[in-house]
Formats: sequence, structure tokens, C-alpha cells
Amino acid sequence: MNNNTILNISGLMLSFKANNGFVQVIRGVDIQLNKGEILGILGESGSGKTVTASSVLRLTQDSDLKIDSGSIIFDNAELTKLREKDMREIRGKRISYIFQDASAALTPYKKVGKQLREVLKVHGESNDKNRIIAAMRKVGIDNAEIVYNMFPWQLSGGLCQRVLITMSTLCSPEIIIADEPTAAIDASLQKKVLDLLKDINIKDESSIIIITHDFDVVRYICSRVVVMYGGLVMEEGSTKDILNKPLHPYTKELIRCVESLDNNDKELYSLIGKAPSPDEFKDQCPFYDRCKYKSSRCLEGIPKVRNIDGRRVRCILEDTGDFF
Repeated sequence: MNNNTILNISGLMLSFKANNGFVQVIRGVDIQLNKGEILGILGESGSGKTVTASSVLRLTQDSDLKIDSGSIIFDNAELTKLREKDMREIRGKRISYIFQDASAALTPYKKVGKQLREVLKVHGESNDKNRIIAAMRKVGIDNAEIVYNMFPWQLSGGLCQRVLITMSTLCSPEIIIADEPTAAIDASLQKKVLDLLKDINIKDESSIIIITHDFDVVRYICSRVVVMYGGLVMEEGSTKDILNKPLHPYTKELIRCVESLDNNDKELYSLIGKAPSPDEFKDQCPFYDRCKYKSSRCLEGIPKVRNIDGRRVRCILEDTGDFF
């Protein structure tokens, strides 16, 4: 961890409660977020990206989620060991979370203004209406006075998303975690939401984590990206390096799928098989069953992370830069 690191997740292992005890879903994740950066956590559904990010704020009931080992350090505080009282001082004020489904995240039969006032009240800050209206306008809600007195069920998906972003930025947090911020809104509004997050990153100097399965989102807004699969980090590097010269077979296959969508002259390419569920995890490379380059060595335990030209790659191949 260096002086520029604002959040450090190290060796994190998490288990979820299942019918027959606990099942491990995160298997030793290391992620660093630097001050002022926008970091993307990319992967298919079930890769562990949302569980990892939400564990920072302990958003899952303690009875359902167990931290087996590892640490989450923010401002020299070990978040995994903080009392709930102390976590409430951080959650929503210093680190905020934008949920994937904005409509579901807001209370439908409580007016928008009241919900925003409650955020400030919980953290002991002035919940003056003018302050809230100004914050709503800042995120592009032009008719803020009208929306202030409306119920979430009366709003479009795009407006609900902006209300949620207002809620997450009211206390000027140091970190914002945005879970699939464009997934539940129309394509015409997606760029506006990403531009808004960019603006917040620059003007408020908030560090941002974007959880996504969409390479276009990563390409547009993130300076660095972490690729997850099977509860593990498979590759990490600058967005430019990952997109232009991916090193891990999984990342290469994902990009090949995206490129086939963009090229009408080529047959649509799809990644064979499916990602393993946590109860299918084995002590081997999680991508083994779907990988074109697999060998018996891939079955000899989970591959260690290798540092290659300033990037991190979890693969045993001798020459990770020359798969094709």
C-alpha cells in the first residue's frame, strides 16, 4: 500500500450462508483504489465483483456473510473489525454506495425530499432544503423543486438514478461505489450518467469504483480495471493495456465476444460454457473448463498472481503475452 492508496482490500476471503453451512464466494482478493481514480471491477454475473465491493461497507447481514480472512483498510481503519456504530459514521458519509436498481433502492411511498433529508440527519449535518435542491441540480435534475416533492414511483428510471446519485454525494464522500450504474436505464441516458460520475470525480475529488460487466463502460470512464472470475482477481492493469493487449485467456475471450458484436461482417462469437457457482469451486484455475489453453498444470491448485510489466495476471502460462 502506498501513500496514494485510499482503500486497500488485501487477501479477502468471504463466505455466504447456505443450506449446509457457509460456502466461500471470495477466495483471496487484493484490490487497491487510489486517490482520485475511477477503478472498474469487471466480470460476468456471479464473478464476485458486487460481493467484494459491498463488503467494504458491510451491506450484507452479518448472519449471512462471514469474513474468513483478509483486511479492508480505509484511512488507517480496519473496516472488517469496526463496530457497527463506527461503520455507520463511514457508511453513506465517507464511503457511499449507488445500488444497481435505483427504483428498488428508494422507498417508493416516501417523498424524495424526505429521503434526502434523512441522509443528512443520520450523519448530523444540516438538512436544509436549499442545500438539497442545490445538490439535486448539481446532478442534472433541472426541475429539482418539483422532484423534491414527488414519490419515487412517479419518476422515470433515469430520474431515480439521479436521485440516488444525489443521495450518495450529499455528504461529499471520499469514495463512491457504483454498482452497474447504467444497467437499469435507457441507452440514451447511460452516457449522461457516466458523464455525471466523471464530473463528480473531477470536481469533488471523489475516488470511484465502478462495478460492471460492460467493456464500453470501462473504456469510457475507468483509468484502471480489475477483471474478476470465480471469486478471484484474474487480471489487473490500466484500461488501455487491458483492452488493447489482454494477457489472461478469460479477458481475451470476453473482448473477443465484444468485438464480434461490433463487427457485422463476422459471425457472433460466444464464450463456451458457464462460470462456476461457489459450490462448484475447486482447488484449480476457475477458468479451466472454458479455457482453450489449459494444461494439467492448471489443475495443480489455484494459480498465483504474476506481475508482468506493471500488471497482475493469475495464469500459469509461460508466455502470457502471446496466446493467439
